Amino acid sequence: MRNIQSSEFHVLFPKKEKAYALIRQEHVPFRYAICGITYPDPDYHIDREAGKLLHVLEYVEEGEGELLLDGVWKKARAGDVYILRAGEAHHYRSDKQNPWKKRWINYGAEYLSAMLDAYGMQSGIYHSPDARKHFEMAFEAARVDSTRMDSGQTVTECVHRILSLCAASRAQNRGSDDVFRIREELNTALYRKLELDDLSQKLHISKSNVIRLFKKHYGVTPYEYLLSAKIEAAKILLSTTSLPIKEIADRLCISDEHYFSTLFLRRTGMRPREYRNQKK
Repeated sequence: MRNIQSSEFHVLFPKKEKAYALIRQEHVPFRYAICGITYPDPDYHIDREAGKLLHVLEYVEEGEGELLLDGVWKKARAGDVYILRAGEAHHYRSDKQNPWKKRWINYGAEYLSAMLDAYGMQSGIYHSPDARKHFEMAFEAARVDSTRMDSGQTVTECVHRILSLCAASRAQNRGSDDVFRIREELNTALYRKLELDDLSQKLHISKSNVIRLFKKHYGVTPYEYLLSAKIEAAKILLSTTSLPIKEIADRLCISDEHYFSTLFLRRTGMRPREYRNQKK
């Protein structure tokens, strides 16, 4: 772990992060702002007690992780932005099998709570791939020169644009809660069997509507989405563990090793063993 600190703040970061703190200036509206990158680390976790004047905005570039929201651990995956409001306890961690890479901004500003209230936004996960460029822009501004006034202004503008994109995503999808409930169920089914009948009954949505709604929103069927996620999980297990291929198939609830090998070949152009050997 390492520290970034000044008279304004004291924050502890894991080693597998790169961060730049902006210097507080008269003409910028924040008490402090820190822009950073978290690199994949299966042991990454943050537990921050309530009461800190720290807003957290983070964009998942690769992999996945989870956040504790309203007492429930919820998945965040590539293309998701999550926002954690100041004053609340913050608990989030990387997935051990498929650890995330993410960009983030820690932002201390009294006005931001009022801005979030105006948007009607609580701590949560917002799917907004377009936000990535603003996280990148903020990080670059802080990296190049954290003492320049225009760096602080750039970071502030990026924060506002990120919130606007997330609010737009929330408004656009307010009528599509069913789609996100389907996605949440699929995201938790990497290592278990999930039948469409069971999903339909649990969500009280007909099977045909499950397929139609999900495909309309994501461009693929729930089956294709889950299968792609399982193949990505298989890649991680093949390249980072010595588990037998049959056991990997079993873990992913693909009971037939030969079927698993055929699926993997179709999706990646190579057999699981070949993929593993290439990654050594």
